This record gives sequence, structure tokens and C-alpha cells, in this order.
Amino acid sequence: MNRAPAALVALGVLLLFVWLAWPVTVLQVGVEGVGPLFFAVRKGTAVELDWVHSVSAIPVREVFRVADGALWLEETHNPWFAAGLGEIAGRGRTVAEAGHAVAIVDIHESAEGMALRIGSPEIHHTLVVGGRRCDLSRLAPHARAVFEVVTLPRVYTLRGVRCE
Repeated sequence: MNRAPAALVALGVLLLFVWLAWPVTVLQVGVEGVGPLFFAVRKGTAVELDWVHSVSAIPVREVFRVADGALWLEETHNPWFAAGLGEIAGRGRTVAEAGHAVAIVDIHESAEGMALRIGSPEIHHTLVVGGRRCDLSRLAPHARAVFEVVTLPRVYTLRGVRCE
């Protein structure tokens, strides 16, 4: 009769091990001097990078998608084209949005391995994935960040940096 509790404990330990070893796909953001951030993703997951333009102080929103095990830039949105923003021939198409804003859509450009120099706190480089927001500028201003979609054992992702 005492074997049942021991068997349940053994089964629980086995299930925990399987859960920890199970591979998960994540957006890994390696932040220089801080460590990695992990965001659970799957095919089709939208990833946004919101920030404030350092010259004209306009909000910019870049939309990426996870596809084919990688990160792809799909569109950008802003009130107008400021310095460094705008259309590049052969790279998406420009469309008008409400309130005279503009967007470049249908970009579909690989962003896998993208490196970002995180802006100062007033730039608010903010990552939005699955409803989770992370203000990178508050976490690590001026640090370098590299974005990659990877599949890892779940236990590895538990050691990542928490972004509140």
C-alpha cells in the first residue's frame, strides 16, 4: 500500500523533468551586459518594437512576425517620415493611415540576428510580444541587443532576465 505515494512522486518527478527538457521556441533578445530575455513565440506571432524618434520625437512602431523559424520585418507605422524613416525602392509599399499617418507594409525582410543599439530612456525602445511589454531603454540604455528566434529546452529559458 505504501508503493502508491512513491509511484506518484516518481511520476511527478518524471513529468517535471520532461516539462523542463521539452523544447520551446522563443524570441531570444541577447542584451549586452544584462543577459538574455526570452519571449515564447510560435509561427505567426507578432513582435512589435515601439520607440520615439530621437530627432522629431514622433512615435514609431515596427511590426515583425515569426515565420520559418526566424524573425521577419513586415511593416512600420509613424505619423510622417522623419529623418532616417521612409520608403526604400523595392522594400514594401507605402500606404496612408488615419490622421495623415503613413505605414510601409508588405516588407517581408529577414530580421533574424538583427542588432539594435538600445536608445536612451526617453527613446523608450519597447518590445511587445504576446501582450508582454519590455522597455529595453529602461532596462539597458545604450546597450547592444541581438534578436533571434531559437528553440531551446524550457529549462534554459528559465534563467533569462525578467523585464518588468
